[in-house]
Amino acid sequence: MRLHPRVIFVVFQLALTLSLGLAATHARATTLKVGIYDQIPDIYIAANGRPAGILGELLNEIARREGWTLQTQACDWQRCMQLLTSRQIDLLPDVYYTPERATAINFHHVPALHSWSQIYTLPGKTLRSITDLQGRTLAVLAGSAQQDYLRATLAGLKIDTQLVPVQKLDEGFQMVSQHQADAVAADFYVGELMSRDYGVSATAIVFQPTQAFFATPIGKHPAVLAAIDRYLVGWQADPDSFYFRTLAHWRSSEPSSVLGRNAAWIIAGLSSLLALVLIVILWLKIRFGHQRQHLQSSVRRQDAILESIDAIVSIKDASLRYVFANHKLEEFLGVGPDEIVGRRDADFITDPASLSAIEQSDQTVLETRERNVSQLSITRPDGSDTRTLLTIKAPLLGSDGAVEAICVVSTDITERVEAEKKAHQLTFYDSLTNLPNRRTALDRLSLVMEHTRRDRAYGALLQINLDGFKKINDTQGYHVGDQVLCCIAERLSHMTRDRDLVAHTSADEFVVLLDELGPEQHDAARTAMHVAEKLRLAICGNALTLPDSPAFVTASIGLTLIDADSASTDTVMREADMATQRAKEQGGNQATFYERDLQAEVEQRLWLEHDLLQAIDTPQLSLYLQPQFGRDGRVTGGELLARWRHPTHGPISPALFIPVAEESGLIGLLSAWTLGVACDTLRTLQALGETYPLSINVSPKRLMEPQFVDYVHEILEQKGVPGNRLIFEVTEGVLIQDFQAVAQRMQALARLGIRFSIDDFGTGYSNLASLKRLPLYELKIDKSLIQDLPDDTDGIAIVRLILAMADQLNLRVVAEGVETEEQSRLLFLHDCHALQGFLLARPMPIENWLTIVRERRQSSQRNSA
Repeated sequence: MRLHPRVIFVVFQLALTLSLGLAATHARATTLKVGIYDQIPDIYIAANGRPAGILGELLNEIARREGWTLQTQACDWQRCMQLLTSRQIDLLPDVYYTPERATAINFHHVPALHSWSQIYTLPGKTLRSITDLQGRTLAVLAGSAQQDYLRATLAGLKIDTQLVPVQKLDEGFQMVSQHQADAVAADFYVGELMSRDYGVSATAIVFQPTQAFFATPIGKHPAVLAAIDRYLVGWQADPDSFYFRTLAHWRSSEPSSVLGRNAAWIIAGLSSLLALVLIVILWLKIRFGHQRQHLQSSVRRQDAILESIDAIVSIKDASLRYVFANHKLEEFLGVGPDEIVGRRDADFITDPASLSAIEQSDQTVLETRERNVSQLSITRPDGSDTRTLLTIKAPLLGSDGAVEAICVVSTDITERVEAEKKAHQLTFYDSLTNLPNRRTALDRLSLVMEHTRRDRAYGALLQINLDGFKKINDTQGYHVGDQVLCCIAERLSHMTRDRDLVAHTSADEFVVLLDELGPEQHDAARTAMHVAEKLRLAICGNALTLPDSPAFVTASIGLTLIDADSASTDTVMREADMATQRAKEQGGNQATFYERDLQAEVEQRLWLEHDLLQAIDTPQLSLYLQPQFGRDGRVTGGELLARWRHPTHGPISPALFIPVAEESGLIGLLSAWTLGVACDTLRTLQALGETYPLSINVSPKRLMEPQFVDYVHEILEQKGVPGNRLIFEVTEGVLIQDFQAVAQRMQALARLGIRFSIDDFGTGYSNLASLKRLPLYELKIDKSLIQDLPDDTDGIAIVRLILAMADQLNLRVVAEGVETEEQSRLLFLHDCHALQGFLLARPMPIENWLTIVRERRQSSQRNSA
């Protein structure tokens, strides 16, 4: 059963009332500490210690009805804000809303007070616009929104005005009255009161319409704010409520008239004047009678005109109640004559979105006091129809410049808008698939090319051509072909991002436009190929569901990258088309790049990624061990190196498959496998009496994973291996990513006993002063610095510098890539701790090294026997 919209609205109202009632019940036992700064008439503390002023009286009344206990805390404005953000007070009245403040404190939703800011100065001084503040001094409340607004505005307009912060606004008015400042900025309500006390006048400079709220600390007293909103909503809907009586009280001046000693003569004179006035009134009454008849005739003619025009015409007062409505509005709302005047839109409009659009445009006119033109989609009260109205709203201003009413003229343009939508759809979209057409694709391609030139990032164009589509049309008919195209369009749209463009450009051809693929060519190409393969499989992976029978379709996809050097849209489209033709020539049902070299590179990376995943935890992948030797020839440690022997391609270099593992996310699996094998090897070596540590390379991505420390701890406990037998080798590059985070992660691992080595030291960037803050154990001199020794004098100087620095930092040093006796002697001469390289031992399978260890152990036992 489908509920009527009005029933849903009533249920919503009941639920809202119930939730607000529960919030009020919770709030009744509340004691609130209220911060109050002296801002008469908005807020201040009365002699009895209670809140006073406009907002003070509103708060007292709400507290009385809700049963709250209020405790006041006197403070100046800046101190009040500090107490609120530090949660030392519970509530602060008279806080202007700004987006910055909303991140630090909580506001309720309905403004407690609407106002604006104005400049005040001594009578006789001319201040007509903000440019007249050039070279003057202006007093402002310290820390206020007015101070921030004026500082930004004056700086933006390059107006040299000295802002003088004051803790209380009455200090600013006093400075102006004593000629210590040229002017003072104040809220309208405050300025209206203080201008009389200090003999200053309001100027024509009005700025920053504001809304005052009550505020609480973040996360505190949501029920209190909800209760305040509830009372404000009710009060502001009733012109005779406590709210409006309070405003009227504070805006009225106390009458003060004193009759002096000549009171009798004054009264006699007034009596004579009254008699004269009565005579004049009698004469005017006769004359005005004739004018009234003329005016009534004019009004009847105007009413006839307003009732006859084909537009909705109405007038609302400042509280947004209707004071006039023509019959077109009565027809639209479905009400009879004289049922609109005195009521608001909320009394008729039940659709929340429609009501919000109307009220928002009304509020814009009230706040800006300017004409507003908008296009509104309004649902009729009975929910039967939604109409598009071109609405013009003009403010009717009083003599004081305030908005007294809003004149609204709305024209129904629904049919015109629908016609424009249809014309746009036919121009830019394919009528069969509802996808963008070739024209739209070319326009979007131009935008993507502009973005790539500006951002120096890659995009890609994929052209998708259905294999054998003509055969489907010829054998099964065009209606089946149309169904195939619609199914393909749906699959392509489902498999792409919202910001990607999928277009139907010809009978059997689609294009997909990708942007924001990053600044690196190989990353962009890899991503584009992944998308192409995903789309190809989406097309051919499952049969298309058709009304008559399922159908299988394959596609040839041509790809081309879009970069800053792409010449034109025609060039890019031609490249994608040539790539598509090459895919078809090679048998179809495949994705092919326009650039052959790029195609080969992408294909290699794709099979590397795929086959590496299959190789983990199989004999294809193994760890080799290369021992490290000290000066006395003893083994001081070893490094485990990953090796991959592909069943088809043979040995694959780690320099090739390790980066692929990093980029594809397989590095996590590879690292886990390496750590497990390292722990098993250490246990075997320990059983053979060997206690030197083993080094493994740790990926920067793996090191920065939040769960990595817990994972290492779990593996060490599971394998029964002490952490100090493992050395994690990290590259210098990891130290410049986020040094603080890296240091914290390394410290956490060090507490497990793990030791760290800087791999390939001397080839990257290291802040040497930062090395002391890391739990480092050793440095490994890169083989590129060793290979030309001892003939390279610069190389000798660098190696000696590294060794001297390591000695000062108490770090162990291992030299990699040692291949000659001369290199060995030179390094040991300068106190290098250990060497690693072909001169001493080549990397070998772990089992081969364990066999050597066992043979040495057996030989040693025989000799000792």
